[in-house]
This record gives sequence, structure tokens and C-alpha cells, in this order.
Amino acid sequence: MVSSTFSFALSIFFLNSFALSLNSIITDKHALISFRNSITSDPNAILSTNWSQNTSVCNWIGVSCGLKHRRVTALNLSGYDLAGTAAPHLGNLTFLRYLDISFNNFSGFLPFELSKLRRLKVMNVGANSFTGEMPTCGSIPREIGRLSYLRELHLGYNDGFQGGVPTEIGNLSRLEILNIDNASLTRDIPSSIFNISFLTQLSLRDNGLSGSIPTLLNLPRIEVLYLGNNKLRGIGSGQ
Repeated sequence: MVSSTFSFALSIFFLNSFALSLNSIITDKHALISFRNSITSDPNAILSTNWSQNTSVCNWIGVSCGLKHRRVTALNLSGYDLAGTAAPHLGNLTFLRYLDISFNNFSGFLPFELSKLRRLKVMNVGANSFTGEMPTCGSIPREIGRLSYLRELHLGYNDGFQGGVPTEIGNLSRLEILNIDNASLTRDIPSSIFNISFLTQLSLRDNGLSGSIPTLLNLPRIEVLYLGNNKLRGIGSGQ
């Protein structure tokens, strides 16, 4: 009797686990379909022909899944000449570790829902047309500072950005590469940026940044520092 009760309970557990896993995979699929629906131009028909609801998302171009849970862990659509907006539904890809939609023609705001991607290690949205000013904080959302596992952040060559570098980026204590070149940024560089001790590359050149660069930088691992073509004062401002 005890054995059959245990077996029944175990069966219920596995059924519930399977149902939860299936719902999670469906959530990933809905997020990607919503992203696809926000695309206004797909000149190479990459998404319109390959991203079929009749196939697993893990087989879609640009999508990678983890072996264990089959959740979406990477989205790489760099250089496909896609146009549209970055749908906020991307924030529902909660297992995502790698996001690269660079070298396309995406526009509009960077959705603050991206801050829900707490496992994210690499974000590259550079070389697009992201633009506009979000209320009170400029067009780079402060919520990016919540991505505590982030190693690389590429936001450069979006010449429609307005405002400054969010102070909250200084909260990304594991960040190794920060690139926001040629993004129409203004104001001072937050001092918190110069205290990210894991940074090996920091590039903020070709903006309208102003203010002074601290004499002492807490960047013990820095290998590349580009701050040129701004309105900065202090060491390295011309590099």
C-alpha cells in the first residue's frame, strides 16, 4: 500500500514537472512569435519562412536551447537587415544568456522588460536605430543595471539615443566589456562606471560626453580604454 501510494505521488510529481516544463517552453515560443510579429521588414525572409509554429523553437534560425530543459538560452540575429521594434516579450525568455540583434534596423525604445533577463551574460544591440527619450532617464533604461550576471554590454552606433550613461550600469559588477560608441550620449560619465573592477574594455568614444575623468581609476583589469571625441577633461580623454 505504501509502495503504490509512493508510486502514485511520484507519478503526479513527474506529470506536474512535465506540465510546468511544457508551459515554460510555450512561454518561450509565444515570446519569440511576438518578437517576429514586431518585425516590419525581413528582406531575406529569414523569420517568415523558418520560424514556423509547427516546428520546435530550438530548430529556428538564430535560436539555441539548453540541453536539460530545452529552454531558449541564446538568440543571435545579427546582420539579417531586420527592421521593427524590440518587442517587450523578449523579457519572457527567462533562461536567455546571449542576446545579439546587432547590425539590423531596429528602432524605438529598448524595452525595460529586458531587465527581467537575469541570466543574461551578453547583450549586443549595437548598430541599429534605437532612438527616443524614455521618461526621466534617457533612452538607455536604468533597469539594465539589474542584469547582475552581464559580462558584455554593446549599445554603440545607435545615434538616436538621448541622455546620458545610466548610473545603474555601475551595478554590473561582473561586466567585462562596455561599448557605447557613437550613441549621441551627453552629460557626465557616472563615476560608478570607473569602479567596475572586472572591466577589460571600456569604449565610450564619439559621443557628446562632458565632465572630468577621475585621476584614479579603479579598473585593475582594463586593457582597452577609448574615450576620445567627447568633451571630457582629464587623463586619456583623447584616446
